[in-house]
Amino acid sequence: MAGKISSTDVHKIQRHNVDDMISDLPEGVLLHILSLLPTEDVVRTSVLATKWRHLWTYLSVFDFKIPYPLYNKSKDQNQNSVNCLLDLVGRLLRKSNCVERLSIDIFVIAVDGDKVSSLISSASKHKLQYLKLSLGVPIPNDKFALPHCFSAFESLNELCLGLRFTLCIPSDICFPSLKKLVVSDVEFANEESVQQLFSGCPVLQELTLYNCYWENIVQINIAISTLRKLTIYFDPCCVDDEDDYMTVMIDAVNLLSLSCTCHAAIRFIPVNLTSIVDAHVHLEDDSQLVPVLYVAHCIFELLSGLNNVKSLDITNDTLECLIDRTEVDLNLLPTFHNLTHLYVYNFTDESTATSGVLPDILRKTPKLEVLYIPNVVREYLDGEDSLLNSLPCCLKSSLKRLCILYFSGDEDEIEFVRLFLKNAPFLGEIQLFCVRSLLANVEKVADIQDQLQSVRPGACVIKFLNGSAQRQYNLLAKFR
Repeated sequence: MAGKISSTDVHKIQRHNVDDMISDLPEGVLLHILSLLPTEDVVRTSVLATKWRHLWTYLSVFDFKIPYPLYNKSKDQNQNSVNCLLDLVGRLLRKSNCVERLSIDIFVIAVDGDKVSSLISSASKHKLQYLKLSLGVPIPNDKFALPHCFSAFESLNELCLGLRFTLCIPSDICFPSLKKLVVSDVEFANEESVQQLFSGCPVLQELTLYNCYWENIVQINIAISTLRKLTIYFDPCCVDDEDDYMTVMIDAVNLLSLSCTCHAAIRFIPVNLTSIVDAHVHLEDDSQLVPVLYVAHCIFELLSGLNNVKSLDITNDTLECLIDRTEVDLNLLPTFHNLTHLYVYNFTDESTATSGVLPDILRKTPKLEVLYIPNVVREYLDGEDSLLNSLPCCLKSSLKRLCILYFSGDEDEIEFVRLFLKNAPFLGEIQLFCVRSLLANVEKVADIQDQLQSVRPGACVIKFLNGSAQRQYNLLAKFR
């Protein structure tokens, strides 16, 4: 891996320029060498020799970054660094005619809207395939309208907009080739701007909305027939009012994958999600100020639109929003006729018991083959809704693998696993990811294994595995 070029290295090369064999290499070879370096170092090569002065501008890929302000510099000095960088990028775009990928990341420092407009105008003259603009900090009441020349990006395949302004979208915006769009940290001026952006992407396949600010936005409609993957991450602070949560309508007949992380009281209206294959759902209501029935209605409505999924990741937090059985009718849960893989996990690495709503979910998954849970369901033996009173049909007909995290080997956990061994005849593998104290007790592990194997000798492989947090994270990443 190439190290950074220091000013000392530059002076050494300049002093020994007579023996500079690298500069004698063909231009194509030099450009290949430069393409392997970070953009910061590529720009520095312009001072090595006359031949190198403009060589870097012939590259096609650039990645400029000012990650954080330098604390040994004043605010004006940091601002000047940002302005110098934007001016440098502007000169590059005016001189070069072959830029294909351009990324600019500036964190925590305010960026002037006029400079951004000028930069976009210069970039629009290139046949860019990838453009990322992640710029600055929000300035209160600072509105920014995407320039009309943005529609000139006819070759653009991927766009990442992290413009920390109140964003206005012109009515004629259009990206005819755009396949992937990531919008982050943007505050839209109004609902019309949101819809104009979506309607200007006629062939979009992947859309990510990350921590956008939805002040004064009541509803957004994501109606994109070509969409294949949708990722929504709304931090609770990004939504306007706890008494008036927004509505998100998703009409995407070809959508294959949905990931949704936000406040449980945001209403999702899924329409025509007939092609959906996998979904990730993490909803939470930390404030507990929203009526339980309204939250439950929002969750039921979202899950009902996902009833065709084959693989579902859902957090304990989401299930816990439905736990108040005195008010919530869990019979309203949809039946997942195609679901074969269900992963329930804690958003943090805490060993919280799996929600008591799980048995109700299992009764709605007649074809389930793989079940992944963060811990056993402590309430599974008690109450009229216990697993023992009404065994889910998937246990008897389809379940093949059971994975449990944070297994500590107490009596409730052993009995929970025994219940599955007794009632799931097709269960071929159980993976128990054990806490460290259990794995250290070899005799206890052997005793538990004997107890479990005696239920169905040789019929099911039971594995006691390292349950470290990192291992659990890697396991979930593998499954998802």
